[in-house]
Amino acid sequence: MAQTRDFVLGMFVGAAVGAAVAILYAPQSGPETRDYLRQKADDLKDKSGTIVDTAKTKARDVAGNVSQSAQQLVDTARSTVETQVSAVQAAVDAGKQAFQDKRTTLDEEVKETTGGSGTKTSGTASA
Repeated sequence: MAQTRDFVLGMFVGAAVGAAVAILYAPQSGPETRDYLRQKADDLKDKSGTIVDTAKTKARDVAGNVSQSAQQLVDTARSTVETQVSAVQAAVDAGKQAFQDKRTTLDEEVKETTGGSGTKTSGTASA
């Protein structure tokens, strides 16, 4: 890309120098040559202004496209993260529920085991 730009810039500079040399050696009088140079300078100024405006427009378009692409990437990443967070939260909730279920089961088993031996011990002590 830089080589192409340098080549085009070199062509414009070479063309300008060649035109200036050709004009200076032209068989015209001084005032005619100055008028011609002034006219060509104005033309060059207009053309360069147009080129600059075109470059600015293209740069804005590219910046807009980059901005849109970046926003889409951010939105996609945010959506992916939210999905993963939801999945992790669901797994945590399932783990908590499994823990509570197992704890309830174990508490019931402990009550049955200690309740049965506790009753036998209290019955033996009162007899």
